[in-house]
Order: sequence, then structure tokens, then C-alpha cells
Amino acid sequence: MKKPLGLIIGLYLSAGMAPAQGVLTLEDYLGQVKGQGPNYQSARDAAEGYEKQSHQQDLTYSPVLVAGYNHMDDTEQPNGFSYPHTLADTMGVSITDLLPFGPTVSVGYAFTNLNALVNPELNQIVIDGVSLGSVFPTSYYQIAPVVSLSVPLFKDFGGVQTSAGVKMVQYQMESAANSAAFQGAGVLYQAKVAYWNLALARQQIAILQDTLDRSQKIWEWTNRRVARNLADPPDALQAEASVRLAELNLDQAEETEKSARLAFNRFRGTHDGEVPEQLQTLDDSLAALKVDVPDAPPDRLDLKATQKSADSQKATYDQAAQNVYPDINLNASWRGNGFDPTFGEADGTAWGFNYPTWNVGAQFTLPLDLFTAQRVAEGYQRNYESSLLGLKDKQLEVDQDWQDWKQRMADVDKRLAMTAEIEEIQETKADQERQRLEYGRTTEFQLLSFENDYNAARLNHLSVVAEKLGLLAEAQWWLAAE
Repeated sequence: MKKPLGLIIGLYLSAGMAPAQGVLTLEDYLGQVKGQGPNYQSARDAAEGYEKQSHQQDLTYSPVLVAGYNHMDDTEQPNGFSYPHTLADTMGVSITDLLPFGPTVSVGYAFTNLNALVNPELNQIVIDGVSLGSVFPTSYYQIAPVVSLSVPLFKDFGGVQTSAGVKMVQYQMESAANSAAFQGAGVLYQAKVAYWNLALARQQIAILQDTLDRSQKIWEWTNRRVARNLADPPDALQAEASVRLAELNLDQAEETEKSARLAFNRFRGTHDGEVPEQLQTLDDSLAALKVDVPDAPPDRLDLKATQKSADSQKATYDQAAQNVYPDINLNASWRGNGFDPTFGEADGTAWGFNYPTWNVGAQFTLPLDLFTAQRVAEGYQRNYESSLLGLKDKQLEVDQDWQDWKQRMADVDKRLAMTAEIEEIQETKADQERQRLEYGRTTEFQLLSFENDYNAARLNHLSVVAEKLGLLAEAQWWLAAE
């Protein structure tokens, strides 16, 4: 079917670009948003940061290595049996690990190398031919391997309280990560809408510019007829009113396009208000946009965030509930002892069982202000119950949003078919009226009226196409998994 020449020219000019400029597709634009848009990058980095922070509590169960070295040089005045000058090198290493089911295990190894001078006065004391100074060792190694175990028997039995504290922080971070990811997906949704709003505004300008051009021609034609007394002055006023209305509509569309350009550039991090690129038409975007819509409501990221928040509240309550119990802790350790002037002998002796040091004990701790501990635990319990109600409400919101979305989608599909049919009818009517004008059976003013009806139908159809694109983008937002 034929299109008005002015409309075709207007569609070309509305792109606002040099002829050599390519078309900026939606995918390319979203690439710019992801690569340059501070709003999206902020949400993306926050989501990534929170996800990594959610693993920080894993360090609670990670083994810890502690190593140390100490050198001592001690010089004192000779006094009895003390060493007036002592050199000692002490080194130790240990690994401690808190196990997920409660016990704490530690394995260590330490040695001391001592070199000392004996008080010279002790050498002057001789008993049975042996000087007293020679009895005291002046160089030796002392070795001490150690294994220890600590087990909670009541409070935190099985690592319940520690595990609750780990989960509390983990779920908090996972909730924040899901919220940030949902926000990032929302930014992409808004960017898509900004792209289509700008495309819609440009297509509307093209149609309204064509309407203005034709209205001005009719006005000029009518003025000539009035000057020749072939038409009455009210006909010229009516034609002028059509021009003024077309100018008003075009001015409003141009202002809308300026705002659309600003929003378009903001999402890709550009301060400039100009958009030199040509965009895809709405019909092309609709044809290219494919969304697999499930029957059931999506497991939206904001719902996951609410679920994790409720899990965090539950872990917080579990942690606080343990504070009302007494703490009974069983401790056991074994230490080997090796002592010899040579390192090999001292080390070999230390790992044997001839000179061990055993230690077994228990510690009992009872909080005396049980009333306050119970009251605090009840407060956390109420918070947990509140979070469950919030989760229930969020689930209801997601279900209702999905039902409403499906209803809106069915409605927009119906209206899209209707507006397409109306547009086709109006186009056929305008084409037939154009033929009538060629035969001299109608007037240009009547043809303009019919073409205005056709343009209005096109504008209405474009608006519905943009609405459907927005609904599909909204579904993509809700279905986002990252």
C-alpha cells in the first residue's frame, strides 16, 4: 500500500543522524548500559560484593595457623643459682580448627634452645669432687608437642550457636545480594523502556510533522480560494486551526523526545542530551524480543531476598536462644616433653610417652540474669515471626503481580490486534480518498481529515506496541536469574 511521501521523509529525518550512522540495536544499547551506566554498575558491583561477603563466615570453621619466634638475651648480676647470662631461642607453631559440630582441636609444636653461663661462684663449691656449677645444664633443647581438645557439652552443643551465628551473617549477605541483583535487573528493564520511549517519540514526531506539513498546504490552498471568493472565511479559520493544533501536537512530541533522550543517555552514563544514533522501530523491536513466559509465577530475586532475610532472623533467634543455657566445656590435652643438650635426642624423647603431661578438666558457666536472656530471646523470636509474615505477604505480592501481568498481557494483545485493524482501515480509507481526489470527487481538506485519522490510528497503534514491549521487558526483569 502507498504511503504519503511526507511521512516517509519525516521518518528518515526523525532519526536525527548523518546518513552514514548505523542503527543502534537494543542489545548494543544494553551493552553500553552495562559497560558505562553507573546505575547498573553500582547494582552489579553491590550484588557481587554481597555474594562474596556471604562467604566470610566460612572462615569460622577454617583452620588457623599461628607461628612465632622469640630471641632472648638476658644478663643479670650473679645471684645464687641463677644464670647471669642467658641466650634463649624459642619457636612454636600451632594449628587450631573449630569443627562444625562443636569441638575445637589444636595441634602444636614448640621448642626452646637455651645457652647459659653458670654463676662462677657455684664452680667454687665442690662436693665429692664435683663442682656445683657443673650440675646445672648450660646448653639444652626443650621440645613440647601439644594436642588439645575442647568440647561444649550444653550451650552450643553440636555447634548449634556457632552455626546459627554463621548462618545469620551468611543469609544477611545473600539477601542483600539478591536485592542488589534485582535492582540491577530493574535498571536493565528501565533502560529498555527508555530505548523504546525514545524510538516511540521519534516515530511520533515523524507522523506529526507530516500532519503539520499537509495542514499547512491545505491552509495555503484555502486562503487562495477565499481570496478568489471560492470559499468562505470560516473555511480558512478552520484550516488555520488545524495547523495550530498540529503545531501544538508536534511541539509537545518534540519536548517529549528531548526528555526521552536525557533518560536514554542517563542509563548509559552520558551527560550529553543528544542521541545521534538511529534506533530500531518499535515493530522491529517487538519482532526481535522473545520471552519464554512460564505458567507459574517466577521465583523473583526480591522474593529470594525476603526469604533469606527471614532465614537470617531465624538464625539470629537460634543464636540468642542458646544464651539461656549454662555452658559446660570439657577440656583435654596431651603434651610431650623432651629435654636434652642435643636436638635429636630432645625431639625423639618429646614424641614418646615416657614423659607426658596430661590435662583433663571442665568449666561450668551459668548466666545469673536468666530473665533478661529469656526476654532478649523472645524479642528475636518475635522478629522472626514478623519476618515470616513479611515473607507471606511478599509471596502474595509476587503471585498477584504475575496474575495481573498475565491479565495486562492478554488485554494488550487484544488491543494490539484492534489498533492494527483500525490502522489498516484508516489507511485504506485514506488511500481511497486520495483516488477520489484524483477524480475530483472530494477536496484536499477532506483528504487531510482522512489522513489525520490514519496518522492518529498509527500513533495509537505505536503506543500499544510500546506498552507490550514494556510488559515483555517487565517479565524479563522478574525472570532474571542473576
